Amino acid sequence: MKKLLVVFLSLGMLTACKIDFGGSDNSSPSPKPQTPAQKLPPQQESSAQKIAKMEDSGALPRLEREDTIRGIDNDGNGIRDDIDAYIKRTYPQKQQKAVSQFARVAQASLLVNINDRVALQAISNAEARAVSCIYQKIPNGESPSHGSVVEEISSATTNTKKRLLASLAVDKASDGMVIRLPSEDVCDE
Repeated sequence: MKKLLVVFLSLGMLTACKIDFGGSDNSSPSPKPQTPAQKLPPQQESSAQKIAKMEDSGALPRLEREDTIRGIDNDGNGIRDDIDAYIKRTYPQKQQKAVSQFARVAQASLLVNINDRVALQAISNAEARAVSCIYQKIPNGESPSHGSVVEEISSATTNTKKRLLASLAVDKASDGMVIRLPSEDVCDE
């Protein structure tokens, strides 16, 4: 479970870093402004263009990138609308409830009060139930694999710097906490 979390956080950090999609990662000085003769040849695409193409093709989900942790949830179901749409478009009907349960818990974990140990324990237990539900509803060998589902939804949930930092804060506050494996029914529906 910890290995999956490290993978999710690593992916989230990569996607959440502030990147100037002109090719600079802001870690080195900006090059001199380009004169018309120095511009990229038309066949080379910028990172923003590549991402837009991947989003348009469906290879990447089109995620909302508001400067908030909560994001947009117009229907109030506890799942950001962009992730909700992604789940409906990507996963088979028989898996959608389990994936939605995990997405709801992943979103709630970003909003939990990190100073409230009882709330942290409750969200950790809910996450263990949701992950167990995914593993129950998506058997070994079935595509997509249960591990990749958890990874995808976690990465999508922490797709901005604020969201990733909130997730890291929850992880830090939960450090040393004992999480019990659920023995009851793990799926909400």
